[in-house]
Amino acid sequence: MHDWLLLPLLNGVLMTALLGLAGVGLLLRGSVWQVFAVSQWAAVGGVIASVALVPVLLPALLLAGLALAIQRHWQDAERLSLTLFLAGLAVVTLLAANLSQASLAAARWVDGQLYFTGSRELLWIALLAVLSVVLLPVLRQVWLHAQRQPDISGQPGPGLVWRTIELVWLVLIIVVGAQALGVPGAMATLLLPAWAAARVAKNLTGLLVWTQLLAQLGFVVAWVLSLSLDQPFAPVLVLIQLLLLLLLIAASHLQVRD
Repeated sequence: MHDWLLLPLLNGVLMTALLGLAGVGLLLRGSVWQVFAVSQWAAVGGVIASVALVPVLLPALLLAGLALAIQRHWQDAERLSLTLFLAGLAVVTLLAANLSQASLAAARWVDGQLYFTGSRELLWIALLAVLSVVLLPVLRQVWLHAQRQPDISGQPGPGLVWRTIELVWLVLIIVVGAQALGVPGAMATLLLPAWAAARVAKNLTGLLVWTQLLAQLGFVVAWVLSLSLDQPFAPVLVLIQLLLLLLLIAASHLQVRD
């Protein structure tokens, strides 16, 4: 492997681990639909930042956070998420159709920028990884409480501060992941490994382990294929993660029949 690919590979492995962890949290919360709007509006913020010639991360975080906050305070969150996703897609498409700089930026958010990431991105991702390890006990508490909430409504749950920290953490993971792996690749890594792992895991630890195994396997296979075939990384990753999900579903059906 070329030396210049080592940093992108490390960034991808770490980012995949973080997205897989966030995917478990979204699955346990029963709020996976929020990924669509949050990741798409992160792309809107990134495209606008490229046009305005300002750093990408802050506008992407602000718009993604706003999209998540709106969904968390809306009763019909599923339909609202789809509506926000379509609105964000329309904004990006119109910007790309009318501004050349926006067109290039939109293409980067679709294909991902993994091959062009370096030490600066590694620093961000490493900080997120350390933060995730520190917050994991709190994250587990928030996710499990959300999953059991109808049965323990009389018991005190995580406080507002911890729930807010979990939301900020989630937005950071989605935005940085979408910037590195592309919006489709980040969404696939958030949704599909955790969904597949839930079919075979017996408890939360099993869910976390299976999700990481499937996410990393999908990433490595997509990395090798996209480089070998000279293809954009994000769509290859989506197809590989989808194939792993279908294979696991088929295997579970065969096991039930036996």
